[in-house]
Amino acid sequence: MRVLYFIHFVFGAVQASYYRSESISNGIHEIPKVEGTDIVTWCTTSVPEQKKCQKLAKTVLQDKGLFGKDFIEVQCKRAFDIEECMTWVDQGDASLVALDAGEVYVAGRYHSLVPLLQEVYGAGEPYQYAVAVVKKGGLPQVQPGIGLSGLRGARACFPGVGSLAGWVMPIHVLIKEGGLKITDCNNHVKSAVEFFGDSCAPNSLKDLYNPIGDNPDQLCKLCSGGAGVRCTLADPYAGYEGALKCLVSNSTGEIAFVRDSTIQHALLSHKILGGVTEADFELICRDGSRATVTQWERCNWGRVPADAVLTSSVALPSQRAKFQNLLMKIVELYGEPNPMNKMSNRTDSYQQDAYGNWLSSTTEQSRYYDGFRRNQFDRTEGESTTVSPYKPRVDNYGQPIELPFKLFQSDGTTDLLLQDSTISFRVLNEEEQAAQHILNNKYVGDQAEKAVIGIRDCPVKRATLCVTSEPEYDKCIKMRVALKAAFLSPVLVCWRAHSSRHCERAIADGTADMALFDAADMLHAAYKYRLVPFMQEVYSSGDSWYYAVAVGKEQDPDTDLTYLRGKNTCHTGIGMAAGWIYPLAYLMSNGWIRPYGCDGAHAAAQYFSKSCAPGALSSEYVDSGTVPHDNLCHLCHGASFRRCRRDASEDYFGHVGAIRCMVEGGGDVAFVRHTAPAEVAGGRRREWWARDLLVDDLQLMCPDGTRAKVHEYKHCNLGKVPGSVLMGRANHTELDTFSNLMLYALQLYGATVNDDFSFSMFYSKPPYADLIFSDAAVRLKPLPHNRRSAEVIAGTSLPRAARIISCDAPQASYYIASDPDFLSSAYKCGIVGHLVAISLFFIALLR
Repeated sequence: MRVLYFIHFVFGAVQASYYRSESISNGIHEIPKVEGTDIVTWCTTSVPEQKKCQKLAKTVLQDKGLFGKDFIEVQCKRAFDIEECMTWVDQGDASLVALDAGEVYVAGRYHSLVPLLQEVYGAGEPYQYAVAVVKKGGLPQVQPGIGLSGLRGARACFPGVGSLAGWVMPIHVLIKEGGLKITDCNNHVKSAVEFFGDSCAPNSLKDLYNPIGDNPDQLCKLCSGGAGVRCTLADPYAGYEGALKCLVSNSTGEIAFVRDSTIQHALLSHKILGGVTEADFELICRDGSRATVTQWERCNWGRVPADAVLTSSVALPSQRAKFQNLLMKIVELYGEPNPMNKMSNRTDSYQQDAYGNWLSSTTEQSRYYDGFRRNQFDRTEGESTTVSPYKPRVDNYGQPIELPFKLFQSDGTTDLLLQDSTISFRVLNEEEQAAQHILNNKYVGDQAEKAVIGIRDCPVKRATLCVTSEPEYDKCIKMRVALKAAFLSPVLVCWRAHSSRHCERAIADGTADMALFDAADMLHAAYKYRLVPFMQEVYSSGDSWYYAVAVGKEQDPDTDLTYLRGKNTCHTGIGMAAGWIYPLAYLMSNGWIRPYGCDGAHAAAQYFSKSCAPGALSSEYVDSGTVPHDNLCHLCHGASFRRCRRDASEDYFGHVGAIRCMVEGGGDVAFVRHTAPAEVAGGRRREWWARDLLVDDLQLMCPDGTRAKVHEYKHCNLGKVPGSVLMGRANHTELDTFSNLMLYALQLYGATVNDDFSFSMFYSKPPYADLIFSDAAVRLKPLPHNRRSAEVIAGTSLPRAARIISCDAPQASYYIASDPDFLSSAYKCGIVGHLVAISLFFIALLR
């Protein structure tokens, strides 16, 4: 019996083992293939490209035996566009992508991709020429002597924004030689919009090239795609071939920016563009002269590096070597050169032999712009001159065998997966696997790199932001790092002053460039130093102003705004609009406080018992004829020399600080903006002084002596106060540049809440508040040129209130106004009036 049990057990074990192995063989427990090790996925961007890739993958699998140890299974994955391909390769969802040299720069900078191989053409040169094609006799305004400035307003056809030969090089050349001005340091599309007329530039509305979403559609008007396709890389006029089609098919296109290989394969082949010949077109040279379409070596806009195949920088050196070996083996097996390729020393006078191959009898010609020579390709000693590793297949009888796949041919179109003009790859060693090497090497010099950087160049090199405290400086440094990480220009520089008045002087003398000022400080900066506002804060209400209010405690109903004699008061800072000027102007103009002429500081010191008015001990903020009043700082809380300073180093400075002064510092009333109570109460702040504070614990004191809830500020306030403004010197070019920088910063970092993994412009780390920008703000709005005026922003109430409480307050006629030379009409009229009066005086004397 035991023997039978043993036999049964062994038989069952063997049977289980058999079925388990069978299930494995059937793939039930098949180990998934690893991207980059077992398979290599090539990212494509169109249906024809995907089909060609799938045919390649199928052919590689069928010819697996021919690859030997270099075999890796090829798969294909179609993305919506090139940027999605870059993202997939970066994230490991694909391994390979072929990119234009201009896109290589973007891939390296934003997606950490590295080039593995670079295409080579003709006699083995890894470069091509950027050319400008027009119809014969087109754009007659472009002539020698006039140069490229005649292209202003032309209707242009581009392959796509970002392509090196079709966008970067021509835009850079026009910036240097054609009068194209940089209007936005962080968006070269806007600069092109100002120069060209209606055009087709695919991707000009894409997020990468339209970061804040305000690009006009002017560069899409000639594109022909339907909904969801128009002006993308799927547009019929996208790509180099598409740019030529735009010129040929679209009766309004006047110039196309392409590569010399585009002319070969799309125009000279007579297959892609039907009904036209090379005689119908000509090239425009950089000096404004013309040339035939085959003279691209003499008449070009610059030499551009060849396209490259990239992978993720995460790939190990061994993986990269496997990819290189695989692709070189593919070239060896399927890389038959395209019959339309030009051979060495063939750029002009094209002819065909008996077999339909293009020949040339070109002799050496002078090269106008190209310091290099395509036909004198530099080779090191002993370097092979064999240009293609392709090995034709023959049968046992020596007869050629038809290839199952042709890598460098694209049926019915051009440049699918790789350029059709490619004959092989240049394998890049580890030191060469960087975007910078593709753009700057011995074959192309540094002109491509200069072009890529040049279109992103900024005429204003720096933007120095002035701050007034150590916490603000720390926040500024974080902002600088964030903007640098986003590659925004100009470079933000942080500079610390000891006060806002110091910032005004620093901006005026060029040490700093801009700073955020309270509305009252704006008036002083405009009058004293001729600074002008160029951006203004906008708050959650959607308005660029707020209400000045007086806040009291619900448990102290006896304190009345109409009678504050002997009370303890908390102010945002001396000389500030909501916390000082408006409440004192109200009290003095209504007779509650003796004005002492127009000395507000003296009047407040005599009327209030104790206060915290940061800045009251500084001669920079009080009138020149008065003396410091210590009781205006008795409630302040700052330690040592920081006590009563008008900056974030004083605990009770600012709107939140004034509320804190009232809650914990013994104040009876706080003069702040209407949003301040909600900013501190109801658990909005975690500090111990505000932890248990409820909104209902605070009330508004109305001018008629009544009380109101904190949300009833619209009918219980002291007046509207203009929002804080960014100010700079009176230079529109600088101010426009700084304004654009802030707009891009808003798009990326305009958060109002804390983000541990990013920077938030409108958030201040506790215990601080309103560092650089107001925490109550939600964005900054740029001011148009005709509103860059302290007069316009301030209105009438604020200047009038300032003159009530300060004898040193300027007259409205001296504020900077909005005309081009930044002088107000009143000021100019005043000058003219004085000149007339003086003239009449001298005339009277002469008589």
